[in-house]
Amino acid sequence: MDENNTNYFYLIIVSLKRLLFLTICFCAGLTTSHARADCAVSPDVISDGERLSYQLYYNLGFIWINAGSCDLKVKKTVWEKKNILYITAVGQTYPSFDNFFHVRDTFITYVDSATLIPYKSYKYTHEDKWHGTDIFSFRRKNGGWQITTTLKRKGEWQNPVTDETTACGFDILSSIYRLRCVEGGMASFEQGQKYEIPLRLDDGEYKIYLTYRGKERIKLHKAGYYSAHLFHLTLVEGNIFKRGDVLKMWVSDDGNNIPIMVESPIRVGNVKAIFESARKTRYPLSESKKK
Repeated sequence: MDENNTNYFYLIIVSLKRLLFLTICFCAGLTTSHARADCAVSPDVISDGERLSYQLYYNLGFIWINAGSCDLKVKKTVWEKKNILYITAVGQTYPSFDNFFHVRDTFITYVDSATLIPYKSYKYTHEDKWHGTDIFSFRRKNGGWQITTTLKRKGEWQNPVTDETTACGFDILSSIYRLRCVEGGMASFEQGQKYEIPLRLDDGEYKIYLTYRGKERIKLHKAGYYSAHLFHLTLVEGNIFKRGDVLKMWVSDDGNNIPIMVESPIRVGNVKAIFESARKTRYPLSESKKK
């Protein structure tokens, strides 16, 4: 493989890494504008034992290269004498891609089963030679939230950092499920309106911007047609994204509010995270086999 092809293939892998990350975090934090003042959200949409699976692709016309996967699971349990939802997300590249870019990422969060407010969350990142652990602890304080962040970098634990915020800017994983339970569902969003979203990443609070574009009917690769809500996502600048990155994402138009596709253009083609399957959802999916 010549240098140009190698560089371009690396671009595809890096973009797929972004999508793997976004399959876990897209739609995060939209509840900021819709939740009660104390950030509580009713978890009516979430079922014990629910599992969502996604595939990551590079796509150019009729060419589809399957590069990785992501699975999200929910389990009701008891943790430190509290009734919680134990939520996990595991994202990885397939062995055929590991020689180019190896990813094995795991996200874990413990959230209150009645309010979806997190108590603690973990992120274990293994990407090529880079390994890290992020631990966030949340507790109420002065009408807002005190958040303690502990990071492990280059095999060593850093000193914990504690800060306070009044925003409902929680960890990535709990934010997904908070969005899905937004009061009024997707119909509560106004077409063309832009939403600023706080999100807890690494050692601080960052902003993501979402613009609601309305409803569409889309065809998924190797699947049927879905009625969905389209959002445009403008990403924060940092280690994962560059300034000006914009992605499209679709959320199912049914009671489950499941993210069903994320798409990011690159110089040639697109990289996509595509919904594959779901188990034990609260409501029937919006899929239709009709053209």
